[in-house]
Amino acid sequence: MIKILIVDDEPEICESIKKPFAYLGFTVFTATTAKKALNIFEKNKPKIIFLDIIMPDRDGLELLKKFKELDPKVIVIMVTAKGGEETRKKAIALGADDFMTKGFSFEDLRDISRKKIEMLLGKAGHMQKPRILIVDDEDQARDNLRNFITPLYECDIEEAQDGESAIEKVQKMQPDVVLLDVRMPGVDGIRAIEEIKEISPDSRIIVISGHGTPDVVSKAMALGAFDYLVKPIDFELFPERFEPALISMGKLIKKT
Repeated sequence: MIKILIVDDEPEICESIKKPFAYLGFTVFTATTAKKALNIFEKNKPKIIFLDIIMPDRDGLELLKKFKELDPKVIVIMVTAKGGEETRKKAIALGADDFMTKGFSFEDLRDISRKKIEMLLGKAGHMQKPRILIVDDEDQARDNLRNFITPLYECDIEEAQDGESAIEKVQKMQPDVVLLDVRMPGVDGIRAIEEIKEISPDSRIIVISGHGTPDVVSKAMALGAFDYLVKPIDFELFPERFEPALISMGKLIKKT
C-alpha cells in the first residue's frame, strides 16, 4: 500500500487533505509538528509527503531537506498559503517534487491523486505491475473486461466463473484487484467478498453487477468492497474508478 504523510500545523488542513486519499485507499498519516512528522517518517517510510512550508517548530524547507536526506526517492509536495517565488526556488533546489496552494477542494485532491500522484510515483520508480482477477459467470463479460484492460495496462490477469473458483484463485495468486460479479451460481459475490477479504485483506474488490440495489451496494461496501460499478459497464468512465485502486497500491503501469 502507498503510504502518505501530511505535515501541517493546522489540524483541519491535515484532515482536508487526508479524507480523499484515505477514501481512495491510501494509508494516510498526519502530523502537526516537525518532530512528530520525523517520527512517523522513520517508522512508516511513506512514499509521498504533503509538507507545509511554515511550521511552528521547524522550517518546512529544513524538513524537506531532512526528508530527502533520509530517502532521496520520497515524493514531497509542498503546501503553502503563499507561493513566493524565492521560497519556491529554494524548495526546488532542495528537491521538492511539486507544489500546492491552500484552498483546494475534495475534487481537486481526487484529481491530484489520479494525475499528479500517478505521474510522480511512476517517475520515482514506485509503480509495479498488478495482479487482477476477473470473476463473472458470463464468458462475454469476462472477455469484455480483459479486452479493455490488457491493451491499456501492464498486468497479470486471471479469470474465474463462479465464487468458489474465485476463492481458490485468490488463495493462489493474492490478487491486487478483484473485479467481482454479484449474482453467480453457488457462492455469490456477496459471500465471496467475506472469504476474499479473509484470505487476502489487501485485495481491492470492485463489485460489478446489473443488480445495483442500495441494499446490495451497502452490503458489499460494508463487507470491504472498494467500489461498486453497475452493468453494463461504461468503459469511458471505467478508468476513473479502476485506476485509483491501482494507484493507491502503487500498482499502475500504463502501456504506451
